[in-house]
Amino acid sequence: MLMSLAVAVLLASAPAPAAKAAPTAGFTEKFADVNGVRLHYSIGGKGPAVVLLHGFAQTGLMWRPIMPLLAQHHTVIVPDLRGAGDSAKPEGGYDKKNMAVDIHELTRSLGFDRVSVVGHDIGLMVAYAYAAQFPEGTDRLVLMDAFLPGSVTGRACG
Repeated sequence: MLMSLAVAVLLASAPAPAAKAAPTAGFTEKFADVNGVRLHYSIGGKGPAVVLLHGFAQTGLMWRPIMPLLAQHHTVIVPDLRGAGDSAKPEGGYDKKNMAVDIHELTRSLGFDRVSVVGHDIGLMVAYAYAAQFPEGTDRLVLMDAFLPGSVTGRACG
């Protein structure tokens, strides 16, 4: 009886599951099957394509504050990387070269031969792998918020 009461109290005090965020105004949410994985992404705007890649333990939602601003002059593509958010979570394929292929196949499926790629944190590694593997498909590359090579703390060496 005491155990049942304890379980009831714990369940009653547990936070409710988080509600799914509404799509960003001017953007639609879609799915694409690419490179053997189902990716969730948001897309909006018109013009040259820019792809925004999120960081570790994040999703494409991290880019919400900047998406409408970029969409004024660009087609903005914001995927959840494999294993994150609403994208599939396969057993393998998490090396950054393969994840870059996911993004390349996504952008090609949307009709873009050249894109600008912005990567934050882990997304930075995917963005770099994208540019290294597909230089002809990379218009610009932005790498944000990562440690400097050889530095444990991220502070400049010297």
